[in-house]
Amino acid sequence: MVVIKFKYPDTEKTGLAFADSGTFSYGQEVVVKTDRGEEVVKVLKSYEVEPETLRKFGTEPEELYTFLRVATEEDRNRFLDNLLFSQEALEVCKKKVLKHGLEMKLVKAYTTLNRERLVFYFTAKNRVDFRQLVRDLAAHFKTRIELRQIGVRDEVKMVGAVGMCGNICCCKSFLECFHSISLNMAKLQGLPPNPAKLSGTCGRLMCCLKYEEANYYIRQFLPEVGSVVDTPEGRGKVVDVNVPLETVTVEIEEKGRVPLPLKLFVTEEQWNDYVEKLREKVDDRFRCFTKAGVIGDESG
Repeated sequence: MVVIKFKYPDTEKTGLAFADSGTFSYGQEVVVKTDRGEEVVKVLKSYEVEPETLRKFGTEPEELYTFLRVATEEDRNRFLDNLLFSQEALEVCKKKVLKHGLEMKLVKAYTTLNRERLVFYFTAKNRVDFRQLVRDLAAHFKTRIELRQIGVRDEVKMVGAVGMCGNICCCKSFLECFHSISLNMAKLQGLPPNPAKLSGTCGRLMCCLKYEEANYYIRQFLPEVGSVVDTPEGRGKVVDVNVPLETVTVEIEEKGRVPLPLKLFVTEEQWNDYVEKLREKVDDRFRCFTKAGVIGDESG
């Protein structure tokens, strides 16, 4: 079987669909049948996978969505019409939100290919009783209405933003799952535990603190900057510890600054613990890969 990894057009989340055969390329538009109905989605990659392989990682083939066809010209035109329809629907919904006096911020509207479902995404500080609003919208649009409350991290992933590093936010560009993030992760990476300086566009602690955590696990076993150590090159003072490059720079009187592999400064057991953490990081990414879902889980 062929497993297709695709991106939802509304939430930027990824999902998995299966096809009996075929070759698919990055960015190709295909129609898949999801639990919301027929949707035009973009292919990220396709894989030849045996059902037994999926089961090894806790995913049953029946859990995957179904590939229907490569998007036709008619499908693409209908998809573009739906984008315009969704924008108009969002404006209608905004007026009705004001009419009902609800404290909610609408983010995006989306409809499936055949308009059997119209979804509105919103953020709010508290829970919102939108039952009357749903009835009002259903009477107006004559279709099934869904209102989904999302978190601020989901909002940035859907809308997009630029981080303090100058790049597009990681959640928008490549992250597939949201995990819990704490200041302890910053401390482990040698960063000042200041939430104001470590918060992203969404106002939460930056996602990179989590996905780089495993790489910095070994930092706790390494000598501190300023300490004196014995090395194969002689005794010297540690002047820099660079975990990403896996080097410890030691200033030796006769030779100056010498970068050395950080493996020299840890025991075999500590190194194996570090490698195990990196394996867990890979496993976490695979779990995100196989977890098809429209909305993220901000609770981790």
